[in-house]
Amino acid sequence: METINRLCMTRLTFCDRDLIRKGFELAYHETNSAPDTIDPNATQPRAIKTSSLEKNSIEVNAKIASFALLDYGLDQASENGKVIISISQICLANIKTLPVAQIKDCLVLQLGPDIEANSTTLAALKEIRSKGFQVALSDYGPNDHRQALLSEVDIVTLNSQRFILGDMKKLYTELRHYPVSLRVSRIESWQAFEKLRPIGFDLYQGSFLAKPELLDTPKNSANRVVLLRLLALLFDDTSSLAKIELVIEQEPTLFYRLLKFVNSAAYRLPNKVDSLHQAVVYIGTETLRTLAAILVWAKDDHKAYTVFPQILTRAKSCELLAKELGYTPVDRYFTLGFLSLLDVALDQPLNSLIKSLAVSSEMQSALINNEGPLAEVLNFVRLWEKADWQTLEQHPLFSPEQTPELMQQAQHWAVETEVAMYKS
Repeated sequence: METINRLCMTRLTFCDRDLIRKGFELAYHETNSAPDTIDPNATQPRAIKTSSLEKNSIEVNAKIASFALLDYGLDQASENGKVIISISQICLANIKTLPVAQIKDCLVLQLGPDIEANSTTLAALKEIRSKGFQVALSDYGPNDHRQALLSEVDIVTLNSQRFILGDMKKLYTELRHYPVSLRVSRIESWQAFEKLRPIGFDLYQGSFLAKPELLDTPKNSANRVVLLRLLALLFDDTSSLAKIELVIEQEPTLFYRLLKFVNSAAYRLPNKVDSLHQAVVYIGTETLRTLAAILVWAKDDHKAYTVFPQILTRAKSCELLAKELGYTPVDRYFTLGFLSLLDVALDQPLNSLIKSLAVSSEMQSALINNEGPLAEVLNFVRLWEKADWQTLEQHPLFSPEQTPELMQQAQHWAVETEVAMYKS
């Protein structure tokens, strides 16, 4: 049996005292076993683990955040409830890289026992809550050093497996002096739940309610050199949107993730976003900083660059051809060409990738069904790539003077872009 090393995400349900679901906590397993040996019914969020991730909570938290925000999607992960994800001390030291905009309404940012309880942390929590986020503390216990933070916390979680019932009652009485909701985790039987509910806790989580749900983990990855360059631009107030977009165009997986993110239910946009320019405008530089930083910390491996020159050339060819023909907006045609090779770049079926993006019906028809005016431009570029001169010469979009020049311009631009990328 093949041995692999993979990160598996799990979603743990929590409810109120009336068993009404209130949200989910995202956790992780890392395993070097074959996929069919992973136990989705494990009651421990970290039941299967290896030392590499255990030693780096920053990387683990970034992987979970990357999964929630960019891959699985907050709207799908939350199902109209809250999503609890863990953040590390380094996130508190970089408040500007925390999520903003509409996504804050879905997220609860959770701090573990290793968080420092000092004035710097307290100030960071005040700023986080001023932006509209909720803050949670996990694995709280007697004489907890994080007691100094309770004035800026919304949810405190007690692990029911750590304490006897009498100690749980004492902790409940102690914590009721603070304006926090109290959550109990690791409740493994209905009998245990029935003993805890009369105490008065607000939220309950454990296998008595539902087994952890194993979520599909996408294979998307991102080039850290490009991400670091993007971060530098995003923290530079003099950077133009054009420069930011140019860097994003060098990273196929980031391009894909941003379109998926902005078309998610979190943004509730009246129309689907079909171009990178629209996506950058809607998301804004502050949220872009968040997403880029998360991906840098997640340390994903990159696999898409063998087809990168072809992606750039096709995307630019579609854009230049649309501009020559007077089709608008031209950046939409760049996106069309870019997305048309996404299946090759990400090693996943194009149908599922495009559907997950929730782009417009016109874009979907062109990419999936090969139909509509967008498909006409894309198919013409494909004919040029195949050097099908006989068919090209009879095509209504073909111009003996303009077409070769446009295609040469696209190829030249792609080469220059790739060279600039690796020299930067």
